Amino acid sequence: MKKQIKNYNIAVLQPDELNALKATVKDFMTKIEAVDNEVELLKQDRKEIIEEFSERLDVRTLNTALKVVKLQSSVQHKDTYDMFLEVLQSEDK
Repeated sequence: MKKQIKNYNIAVLQPDELNALKATVKDFMTKIEAVDNEVELLKQDRKEIIEEFSERLDVRTLNTALKVVKLQSSVQHKDTYDMFLEVLQSEDK
């Protein structure tokens, strides 16, 4: 979802009656707490998967490789990136 820039004061749009505001805040908090709980469950699932594969794979190195692949796939100018990479890697030698 793309974030939209708001050019107005959102406080003007929120309920100004206390009970309506309480209901809106309660609805917001219920939804946020549900998402937070799902995030925690997903974190636990991720941890279990890492533990499951840690005896068969070098998971730390694999995670680093995954980060590199993700970064490389986000590069807009691949030819320029490749040249920078070649220069930087030749500095190590």
